[in-house]
Amino acid sequence: MGSSSANVRIDLHGVPLDDEDGRTTAIFLYRTTAGLVLSLPESVDVTVGWADLSEARLDLMSGEVRVAFRDPARYPWLGRARILTGRWTDRALLTEPPT
Repeated sequence: MGSSSANVRIDLHGVPLDDEDGRTTAIFLYRTTAGLVLSLPESVDVTVGWADLSEARLDLMSGEVRVAFRDPARYPWLGRARILTGRWTDRALLTEPPT
């Protein structure tokens, strides 16, 4: 691998996550050993523990990010939402591996 390929990584930071009605509810920041860290519209960061999620998935073919909550009532900021989805794209369009 060349040195330029070392900078190409899956980067989910900043992916908007929408509820079932299409409203952006949170922004994906990063994952930790404790859970997913999301940014809320009120400029508050919240960690959603792994035990509170029934699904946290990235589909590499479609670019879909999907986060499903076991008990959404624990997170009032979700409203009626149970699932948040977003679309991940690389920062650069790659048609082939970097050299």
